[in-house]
Amino acid sequence: MKTRTSGWVLGGAAVAMGLVAGFFFDWAATIMPALERSDDRTYVVVMQQTTAAINGGALVPLVLAAALVLSGVAAILQYRVGARSAVRWILAALGLYVVALAVTVGIHFPLNDTLVNAGDPDAIANLAALRESTESAWVNAHLVRTVAVILALAALCRALWKRPEPQRA
Repeated sequence: MKTRTSGWVLGGAAVAMGLVAGFFFDWAATIMPALERSDDRTYVVVMQQTTAAINGGALVPLVLAAALVLSGVAAILQYRVGARSAVRWILAALGLYVVALAVTVGIHFPLNDTLVNAGDPDAIANLAALRESTESAWVNAHLVRTVAVILALAALCRALWKRPEPQRA
């Protein structure tokens, strides 16, 4: 039973990490390229409104936290069932995810705050300067966290592969 439960938790961690990876990948592959082709006002409005939607909702923060918590619990449970190889892969995933979270907190939060705190786009004197001060740093840091989370997902998938099979009753 312990092996089965530890597998379900590890599977849940992989699903949560997959959701985060998909969310970040979508931003990298579609949203930011679309905004790159937009005018300065559209860039600021979309970034402000998206930040408000993410901060005002529970789903994205819940999934971000679930990926961390479930991965940590999975590491503990896999350790308890003696799946040392799986634990190493989970710890690699956790390390990569911590990098992504550090980039989010250390770079994206301040850039998002800069955009939000700039106020009403119609009242911003120089939208181009605001965009120039945020866009490229946001995109470059986002690439780092996207790659880190995709690699974390791959590590969790490898951990699923390395974990022991539950005993059939």
